[in-house]
Amino acid sequence: MAGDEVDAVVIGAGAVGLACAVELACRLDSVVLIEREVGPGREISSRNSGVIHAGIYYPGDSLKTRLCIEGKMLLYRWCEIHDIPHARTGKLIVATSDEDEERLRKLARHAKEVGAGDLEPLTGAEVARRDPELRCQAALYSPTSGVIDVHELLASFLREVREADGTTVFQTVVEEIGRSGRDWIVRTTDTMGRATEIRTRRIVNAAGLSALDIAEKSGLPPRERPWRLYPCKGSYFALQAGAPPTKHSLIYPLPQGAGLGVHITADLSGARRAGPDAKYVDQIDYTVDESHAERFAEAVARYLPAIRPEHLTPDYAGIRPKLVGPGGGFADFVIATPKSQPGVVHLIGIESPGLTASLAIGAHVSEVIR
Repeated sequence: MAGDEVDAVVIGAGAVGLACAVELACRLDSVVLIEREVGPGREISSRNSGVIHAGIYYPGDSLKTRLCIEGKMLLYRWCEIHDIPHARTGKLIVATSDEDEERLRKLARHAKEVGAGDLEPLTGAEVARRDPELRCQAALYSPTSGVIDVHELLASFLREVREADGTTVFQTVVEEIGRSGRDWIVRTTDTMGRATEIRTRRIVNAAGLSALDIAEKSGLPPRERPWRLYPCKGSYFALQAGAPPTKHSLIYPLPQGAGLGVHITADLSGARRAGPDAKYVDQIDYTVDESHAERFAEAVARYLPAIRPEHLTPDYAGIRPKLVGPGGGFADFVIATPKSQPGVVHLIGIESPGLTASLAIGAHVSEVIR
């Protein structure tokens, strides 16, 4: 592939990078997808809750809201066409205090205003009848939320890229990005030490946790990359067979701090887990501290009072590329098309609901990188 000239290079084979590559490969003659890991989605995409979100939490004028709602519809359609295991399970959002009840009412109004659909209000008694182990003062039911087999989804994206004659290159690191007239030169090295140089008119930086490093390697001036990423670790604990049963697949408290709160999710096999929490970190570390089981049990016990630390065992962890640090407010997706870099799109801070929004992000990127 040395010295090749292609129409587009996509850096990063998570769900978003793959979705961008799918869109570009369907309309351009030659697309190369570069990933440093051994396979797709090894960092952010495969280390989350695997939930299809409804788009109810974010400001109405944000990319997160618009692309989540669009992406949800596209994702369900994709799953049906490509036989990807998924389920529209619905999601229960619970209020466990008077303050939470007021927030719940505001959330219902907001969801309707932004076009995320009507949420069904439930009393605490109604929830208890549906799910006897749960305790809350009130709840909202989101009927369009669901769960998906993330690994099958990523595999389907990869197949689509290859069937559209796109090229996928794994275990390859982008070392440098330079200019040559109107073109870009992407220099890479694989795990065998072999260097490659690719000439292209278009670059999509979808490198997730490394997106700012790629932006810097591309020569984007500091004044045009004012962002900073704050890695935020979220751990998950598996619920063991003796844990109190729940009938709802997705049970969420109201959002707290840097995340959506420690929630319970059941995957397509019925396996349940609690998480994630949100802890800002200085380095990438995917270990789960088993001593945190007590803290997780305390958080879940707000709405599932019979839970005990012994019901929880360490499962897995993920790192989110957040654009705000501790105590920070809302930060939208960054989809940047710098004036100094024609033909380049930088995707920065693409965390939740990035998986749900992936196909919508891919379509958006394809439009802005004509």
